[in-house]
Amino acid sequence: MEAVKIKTDLKNLGIKENDTIVIHSSYKNLCGNIKIKPDAVIEVFKETVKSGTLMLPALSYESVTPQNRIFDVLSTPCCVGILPEVMRKSEGAYRSVHPTHSIAVWGKDAQEIAAAHIRDFTPVGANSPLHELKRRKGKIVMLGCGLEPNTSMHGVEEMVVPEYLYGANYDYDLVMSDGKLLKTNILSHNFSGVEQRYDKILDVLDKTDYKSGKVLNAECYVLDAEAVWEKALIKLRENPVYFIEKEIKEN
Repeated sequence: MEAVKIKTDLKNLGIKENDTIVIHSSYKNLCGNIKIKPDAVIEVFKETVKSGTLMLPALSYESVTPQNRIFDVLSTPCCVGILPEVMRKSEGAYRSVHPTHSIAVWGKDAQEIAAAHIRDFTPVGANSPLHELKRRKGKIVMLGCGLEPNTSMHGVEEMVVPEYLYGANYDYDLVMSDGKLLKTNILSHNFSGVEQRYDKILDVLDKTDYKSGKVLNAECYVLDAEAVWEKALIKLRENPVYFIEKEIKEN
């Protein structure tokens, strides 16, 4: 019953079977006390876009750090919730190879989309699956987590390079799915001293660029990815610090 409800609610917010989507999620806010397991939720997501492409962020910046520069595409855990962790290990899913900002991809062209990311020098560069989401005129689904954790916004920032964006670059060891070891050098993001305010995206989008409503227990936003990238880019070129606030340090 709950699985059917999730699928129905997503469809009511405009998700179609052939869509390319990325889902940012809070399992707790989606399900609450309802007994539907995380793997069942992932299967519902797949069924909802069964002839399209499903992506979930599989970020690992908490465990892959300047002090621990090893990323294993098969075993390094996600740090952004239980649903991405289940997704990256699910049948048919491919994880893009990036030490801190990988994306788990399933469905149409999933392997091809995931494979391109290794060519990037930055976290959300031109070969990231999130760029491909925009190119395919996909949708960004913010499911029970508000609008702040929208990783696509980092890709927009990388096109403008505001002064707060980058930190140092580091060498990493990448353990591939076949066990081979590759070395790469990645320029890191650095948001020290700033608060990300990606919720302000609604202020630059038109009403036709997004829908909002409930999916099971969660408040959900479905954003047109192309509109997010293009209109956020215009705003950042006007004001490079529009989507952040300076943190006030207490004495």
